[in-house]
Amino acid sequence: MSASGIIKVCGLCREEDVDQALAAGANALGFVHYPPSARHLEVEQLVDLVQRARERSDAYTVLVLVDAVPDQVLALADRSGASHLQLCGAEDPRDWSADLPSPSLWRRIAVGPGAREEVERWADLCEAFVLDHPGAPGGTGVEVDGVMARDLASLAPCILAGGLDATNVADRIQAVGPMGVDASSRLEREPGIKDPAAVSAFTQAARQALTTEGAP
Repeated sequence: MSASGIIKVCGLCREEDVDQALAAGANALGFVHYPPSARHLEVEQLVDLVQRARERSDAYTVLVLVDAVPDQVLALADRSGASHLQLCGAEDPRDWSADLPSPSLWRRIAVGPGAREEVERWADLCEAFVLDHPGAPGGTGVEVDGVMARDLASLAPCILAGGLDATNVADRIQAVGPMGVDASSRLEREPGIKDPAAVSAFTQAARQALTTEGAP
C-alpha cells in the first residue's frame, strides 16, 4: 500500500464508480453486503465489482459487513477475491481465528464509550481499525469526536471515517493523525451513486494531507 496512506472510497455500487474511484487515486475500495443499507450489493453484483477492481488495480478490495458469520463471509471473500473484510456489527473476536491467512481484517470502531476496550479486544486480529460515528454501522455522514479518535489512533493503526469530503478531510487528518481515511455518503449524488467530482476532490485533498502528515 502507498506510503502516503490509505484512501478508501466506500459504498461503491456501479462499474463506473469503481472506475472513477481508481482513476481518482483511491487505493482502497469498499463494497457493502448488508441488506438494510442503501448501498447493499447482492452476491453476484459484489463479486463482479470486486473482480473488476482487481483486474484494473492493486487497490485493496474491502467487503463491508455487519454481524458477519465467519464461514459465510470467508466463502464470499474467497469467491470474490477480496483482500479485506471490514467487520461493522456485533461480531465477537473469539469467533475469528488469529491464524486467518486471507483476507485481512479491519474492525469498525464506534468512537464513543467503550471504544478503547473494543480496540484492545480485537488488537491481535486486526490489521487496522475504522473509526466511525456510533450512530449507525456506517454511512452516517457525521463526523466523529476528534479528541477520542486521536486517542484511538495513538493505540493502533486507524482509518478515519465519518462525514469526510474534500472540504474537511485535511483538517480531520491533522486533528486525528490516522493512517488513512474512508468516505462514502458525502461523495454521492444520491445513496449508492457517487459524484465523480466529489470523489476526485476528496482523494486529491486526502492524498496531499496524508503525505504532509506523514512527512518527517
